[in-house]
Amino acid sequence: MVSITVIISRAALLVTFALLALALLLAVPPAGAQTVVDYDGDDDGLIDLTTPAQFDAIRHDPNGNGDATDTAYVNAFPNRQTGSTNRMGCPSGTCTGYELRADIDLSGHDPFTPIPSWATTLRGNGHSITNLNISVAGYAGLFVTIASGGFVREVGLVAPAVRSTTTGSGQRVGGFAATIEAGGQVYHSFVRGGTVQGEHSAEVGGIAGRNAGAIRASYSTVTANSNNRNGLRIGALVGYLQGTSSGGRVVASYSAGVVNVGTGNNVRPGRFIGSASSPTATATNSYCDSTLTGPANCVGERTGNAATAVTALTSRELQRPTGYESIYANWNVDTDGDSNPDDPWAFGGDRTYPLLKADKDDDGTATCEEFGGQPCYREPVPPRPPPYNWRADHPEIYQNARYEITASCAVMTTGEGDDAVSTATITFDLAEYNRPITLALSRWDRTHFRSLPSLGIAMPELRREGQTATVEVVTDPARTRFRLDGQYGLNLVLGYADCHTDD
Repeated sequence: MVSITVIISRAALLVTFALLALALLLAVPPAGAQTVVDYDGDDDGLIDLTTPAQFDAIRHDPNGNGDATDTAYVNAFPNRQTGSTNRMGCPSGTCTGYELRADIDLSGHDPFTPIPSWATTLRGNGHSITNLNISVAGYAGLFVTIASGGFVREVGLVAPAVRSTTTGSGQRVGGFAATIEAGGQVYHSFVRGGTVQGEHSAEVGGIAGRNAGAIRASYSTVTANSNNRNGLRIGALVGYLQGTSSGGRVVASYSAGVVNVGTGNNVRPGRFIGSASSPTATATNSYCDSTLTGPANCVGERTGNAATAVTALTSRELQRPTGYESIYANWNVDTDGDSNPDDPWAFGGDRTYPLLKADKDDDGTATCEEFGGQPCYREPVPPRPPPYNWRADHPEIYQNARYEITASCAVMTTGEGDDAVSTATITFDLAEYNRPITLALSRWDRTHFRSLPSLGIAMPELRREGQTATVEVVTDPARTRFRLDGQYGLNLVLGYADCHTDD
């Protein structure tokens, strides 16, 4: 009886070991097997893009389904989930587009081949695309076409070089797209710096060569060029704004780019839009910088009663508002399609153009610094410079009690914008002090004041004439005369008279 019990126990033990071994074999993947990658980390239905190869591969999936089978796509997204369930990691296998999860540097794809068509969502989340270099015949742009249903949002395009080499007719050139078709959209995005260039019979624009869709809350500082100028439509933002029943709109946007063209046949250049057609070609609450190199008007040509109300303003006028006020009162617009204002703009000091902001870290607060590729900074109000230490620097005054110093100043500004001239009058009472008086002008560099002599700029001495000294300060460094504004402080070396004005 005992021996039988022992035999049964050993058999049971062998069975247990066998089951454990089988479980281990099933738990460990065979050699070479890989874990399936989730390419929708936040389960919002948008496939994450983190590498240039992945960005380039989206050309094989213009509808954003995540089911492309081209070799380049498969290589860019290795070990992806396929099929109808949880494809690419998208919930229930339903992918609706792509989103940038890192800045994209396309220097390894030089020259870049334009993506033929885009009909789904590309959300940038405040990331930028750099080193885009395109030189092709025909249509040229990051996308050849942003088609109906194509939506580009929160993407920054930094210093692109986009050129069509075609010398015949039928070319379009734009930073984001050669053509934005009716139903296509570019919202809350920018093209900053760089060049777009077309030749004969071209439509050339910083954001799009032709826009029959919609551009909203966006800006361009690109340089738009053309050598052969016949039959040309060229603008710093859009070359040709084509009115359609459902598009041909620009809203709450600006251009601060250069447009280089010469004379030619049938040339339509504009600082903002080259040419606009039909009453449905509309631009509202939009502006162009009139002080940069370029044609006379924001819109080069209007046909068919095109409602393109683009206002020309100086750099100074565009930079002065520091919030949704004045010319920017209607700029807090909807940029994600939910009909609610999204507060897309960042306003710095009164020496900067409006820039765009994003909430890249998802903390609920959008900032300019989180939207890459922009020179974001806040220009703080300079503090009062410390009183001049005349006791240490002018002992002859300190040692002679009869030299009593009092000083005050007043500032008066005449003119407007870049033509404004500020005059500061310093009044001082030095009793019997009759030595030469030095007037010190110092520049605020956002950390502390620097005297102009330390910057290599000489200021003349002002000798006492009665008890009043006057200095005119404007914006011409060549004449050693400077605007007295938020960046400059004017104070008397003897005593203390600090003058500031925002004009």
